Amino acid sequence: MMPSWVLALTACLSGVGAQAVLAQQTVPPTQAHEARALQVPLARLESAAADGDAGALYLLGLRYHAGQGVLQDFGRAADLFAKAAAQDNAAAQAQLAKYLYEGIGVAQDIDTAMVWFGRAAQAGAAQHQFDYAVALENRPVGAVDPAHAAQWYQKAVDQGHEDAAVSLGVLYQNGAGVAQDLDRARGLYQGPAAAGNGRAQNNLGLMYARGEGVAQDYDRAARLFAAAADRGVAQAMTNLGVMYENAFGVPLDEARAGNLYRQGGRYKTEIQSNGPAAPLYDPRFGPPDTSPEGLARMMEAVRAGDPVAQFQAGWLVLDRGDATHRELVRAAQMLHAAAQAGLPAAMANLGWMYFEGRGLPQDYVLGYMWLMRASAAGLRDAVALNAVLSRNMLPTQVTEAQALAAQSHD
Repeated sequence: MMPSWVLALTACLSGVGAQAVLAQQTVPPTQAHEARALQVPLARLESAAADGDAGALYLLGLRYHAGQGVLQDFGRAADLFAKAAAQDNAAAQAQLAKYLYEGIGVAQDIDTAMVWFGRAAQAGAAQHQFDYAVALENRPVGAVDPAHAAQWYQKAVDQGHEDAAVSLGVLYQNGAGVAQDLDRARGLYQGPAAAGNGRAQNNLGLMYARGEGVAQDYDRAARLFAAAADRGVAQAMTNLGVMYENAFGVPLDEARAGNLYRQGGRYKTEIQSNGPAAPLYDPRFGPPDTSPEGLARMMEAVRAGDPVAQFQAGWLVLDRGDATHRELVRAAQMLHAAAQAGLPAAMANLGWMYFEGRGLPQDYVLGYMWLMRASAAGLRDAVALNAVLSRNMLPTQVTEAQALAAQSHD
């Protein structure tokens, strides 16, 4: 049997502990809520929120949370969520809990966060029950409560929540908070795995690779790891690499194994795997004319101060992928001029350059600020790009970036 340390188990959707909760709160809670927030005119939301309407307070909070039509402002969002939460709006309670858990927009207060998680879960929505269970399972050392988490995962499972089933399966597989029951774990993984849940596929594959509660079956394990890898599960890529390196269920292929190891290690940081590919282009301008004559006209327009030409010229440099440092510095100058003129895509690409340190000193705060401004100007891809690039930022850096954006917006 393969040593247990060779393959690793993916226990949580986005890592463990507070990181998993942060990953959930840095994007709008649900597509339905986001769509609803955008459907209501901002002025109407602000008016209803001023009158104390809990639904309007929550939806307006989502606007500030995601920076949709307004400058992103977690502090303002937290205040709106708190007012709606006080009126027993469960969705607002869940969002406020995530903010308090991470210290986003407010001072970190895990104990109070747990109270709000619990109140939201008691309202009965499966997603809120799952969020509460995740927080219970991943509290700081000494406060972890896997037994209580298992109870809330089960409530969400009873309503058909796939990720709750996978998380509960992990607890049964490891005997954490519940008596170890490998048959129960396998049963919890099977439904979500068949439905295409990458976490479930990886974890079920691990059981077959180890022969844990099932007859050892490397062929089936490899197929499950491959399916999970196709869905972006980084650990599954690494696990599949182990299979190829050792010819477990697949032909020996060390080159492919090495490639899978590299993918598994870097996948979480690749923009193309998690959001829109950078650099971003604004299709309203049409494709740039890259003929010699077209490029000559473009550069003449750049020298004349045309912001569209500045944006297109800068974008062409970034899009090549092999620009020299001097060319990147010039591209940053052109994009900065176009951004100052109000072009959202120029703002977004400038922000990306700051995050990546391309042609500019790496600066997460300035990168976040420019992507915020692009989002507020209506560039939807900037929201997703910012969510990916800002994952390693500290809450204090986010707050500083939001303050800078507010100053530049005034």
